[in-house]
Amino acid sequence: MLDAGEQLFYEGGSPALTLEAVIERAETSTGSFYARFGDMRGFLDAMHERVLGLVAAEFLPILGKAGMEPDLESSMHKAFTGVFEAVERHRVPLFFFAVGNSHDPEWREMGTEFTLAMADVFTQLIKQYLPKFTSTADKRRIDMAVRMSIASVFQQIMLDQEEFSRVHMSRKVVATEYANIVCAYLRAKPAK
Repeated sequence: MLDAGEQLFYEGGSPALTLEAVIERAETSTGSFYARFGDMRGFLDAMHERVLGLVAAEFLPILGKAGMEPDLESSMHKAFTGVFEAVERHRVPLFFFAVGNSHDPEWREMGTEFTLAMADVFTQLIKQYLPKFTSTADKRRIDMAVRMSIASVFQQIMLDQEEFSRVHMSRKVVATEYANIVCAYLRAKPAK
């Protein structure tokens, strides 16, 4: 049933995800659906968990490969490009859970845990290339770089390119520019 729900979600967004459509696509019964999930909310809870799992399963190897790059710049380029491509593949359900239903406390908590875990991975990735960053100010700069990175991912989830700029850029160019911004910020001399 979750496979059927995932297919429907990716094909038509949340409007396509109805009890009837899931049952028909899964070739199961209403009774089986209710026995497994209790109600549509239980099903959506399971879908949310599944989507986060799918995204994590793509993000972690991307960030792991980025960590094998020889320098910060190539690492950030690989990370941003790969993460933006994964976001594009999962944009519909990510938008539904992260933006459209961010008011739901349980889903928000799950999303927060996911975001913090990804921020931790991204922080470790950056620190790998900046081992001398040990002062409080340095740690703050790394945290701000991670915040900018997470914000860029949410921007990709929430808005189409033409919704936030009149300048058209491909997703790859946007990813490259974000990587450049983060690297320039981290490499710049801090203001006193």
